[in-house]
Amino acid sequence: MLNQVNLIGNVGQDPELRDVNGSAVVNLSLATTERYKDKNGSPQESTQWHRVSFWGRPAEIIAEYVHKGSKLYVGGSLEYRRYEKDGVEMTAANIKGRDFKFLDAKGEGGAVQHKPVASKGDDFDDDLPF
Repeated sequence: MLNQVNLIGNVGQDPELRDVNGSAVVNLSLATTERYKDKNGSPQESTQWHRVSFWGRPAEIIAEYVHKGSKLYVGGSLEYRRYEKDGVEMTAANIKGRDFKFLDAKGEGGAVQHKPVASKGDDFDDDLPF
């Protein structure tokens, strides 16, 4: 099964860095905008807001370099969280961030990229068997 989300958008507010049981976590809101033409040919746009969380070293990097308005690529998976508000059970969607890339022009954060670290079991022997 595949649970993969890829988004490019603008950060809606400065990321919030917190410590949860000794691990850094950052939450941010990311706006994605779809531009299209309606049936009359008039330009339209629809903006969706996404809640994204990163853990560990990626969270620390994002907290240091990402600010409100930063353009960001985010890759991750979709998860749902249930909670109660005023006696009503609610469900909220969240993107569990796995990798990211800064997309601002150079001088505004540059195109710095972070990818998940491969496990040590992924090392391959480069020697050919012949």
